[in-house]
Amino acid sequence: MWWQKSRENKFDQEVQHYITKHTDFTFINLLGYGSYGRTYLIEETSSEDQYVLKCLRPKHLHNKKTRHKFMQEIQMLEQLAMTFIPSIKMTGRIQNIPFFVMAYLDGQTFEQLIFQDGQVFTTSEALTILEQLLTHIITLHNKGIVHRDLRIPNILLVEGNLHIIDFGLATYMKEVNFASIRNPKRAENHISDLYFVGHFLLFLLYSTYKPTSHKEKSWQEELSLPADVTCYLERLLCINEPLQSATEALHALPKKNRIVQLYL
Repeated sequence: MWWQKSRENKFDQEVQHYITKHTDFTFINLLGYGSYGRTYLIEETSSEDQYVLKCLRPKHLHNKKTRHKFMQEIQMLEQLAMTFIPSIKMTGRIQNIPFFVMAYLDGQTFEQLIFQDGQVFTTSEALTILEQLLTHIITLHNKGIVHRDLRIPNILLVEGNLHIIDFGLATYMKEVNFASIRNPKRAENHISDLYFVGHFLLFLLYSTYKPTSHKEKSWQEELSLPADVTCYLERLLCINEPLQSATEALHALPKKNRIVQLYL
């Protein structure tokens, strides 16, 4: 609604004023916003290092559940403190709206690489990327955290290394019976992350795909994949027997056609 947009535009000005008057940062610009948060690019005056300020969207201030999720995101990032996850520098409130400042990752998301830069990935390269991603996911799961939003805009390549961002939908892992899962994306266990990994892998594999007809087909028909890769994908996507953990997914990763190092 127009009044919500007007309110958030006004809040952007409040953020800029707060940063300028009360911190050692310089406000640069609004980076964007999602369902729950707004992000801004800022620069530390003393070091000239860039950071991202993320705050809860003003319209959610009085939503107890959403506010809890935002505070939980802060808690998780502070708990993890991993090199492949943005580190938190500070937290605070602007007009009682919570925010945190985290390191800015100067890289490209796989959404940008594929759809803006036209980057293509062979099956071998895709599996090599997946190996690193699964290693990160295992680290998260060992800490009891499920990301639940491992889409191509939330996975970055920074100097050849993968980084994971946006823990807004993350949750603490629960014991969930697979038979009770209606939507794998929203599962509060490893199934969710592996399901997203399956779709992430499909995006990489489709980067080399060139349609030969206008007829809509399944990915199994459109992509000429080795049988073991197809079988692996079907397990990630819960089409066939699902993998029992991210560790099993790493061990089951098809080794045929794998390359030792990824060159971009």
